Amino acid sequence: MDCFYSVKCEFTREIVISRSRFICTLKPVSDAADAQEFIKSIRKRYPAATHYCYAYIANEGGTEQKFSDDGEPQGTAGQPMLEVLKKRATYKTAAVVTRYFGGIKLGAGGLVSAYTRSVAEALDEADVQKFVYGTKYTVTCGYEMYNVLLQILKNIVSSVLSTDFGNIVSIDIAVPKDGERAFPSVVNDALMGQATVTKGEDGYYIFD
Repeated sequence: MDCFYSVKCEFTREIVISRSRFICTLKPVSDAADAQEFIKSIRKRYPAATHYCYAYIANEGGTEQKFSDDGEPQGTAGQPMLEVLKKRATYKTAAVVTRYFGGIKLGAGGLVSAYTRSVAEALDEADVQKFVYGTKYTVTCGYEMYNVLLQILKNIVSSVLSTDFGNIVSIDIAVPKDGERAFPSVVNDALMGQATVTKGEDGYYIFD
């Protein structure tokens, strides 16, 4: 998996279909235990609701996943919700759709459509961030080379993770795996050898 997406923070969106309220709440999660705690919190938040259907993908690789129809007909809620997350490569994210039954039965097809729409539209409006698998580098240079480095970074697919302004400038930069081998030489050539490039850890890093 080269990249995935995750919501930045908890987000809630409600839709009404045939008098039933469908409240989708999304939340970034660190693992399965975190997702389960979130689901429990939603049950406490809406104690009078009819159903609390959920789906989550709790890890970066997309393999740690679970869903529940919570009393809705089998296959009409949790699985469609999970498919939305998978289709959009939205991992380390949990989705709970809380339903208040409005008295009109929707049928299997109507339920699938409602739960799918609820998660999809919430993701459309939520603040989502992209994680790319790559390598972190720390570049240190003098202040006279700082603006040159920034210009170079504009032409390279990269993400500035942090900048420390001390006696010299130290910048942590993430570079996608397909460009990490060339990164040190590109920086050194552009800064005429007046920078130090130190390779760090591989992992998933946020790319805006």
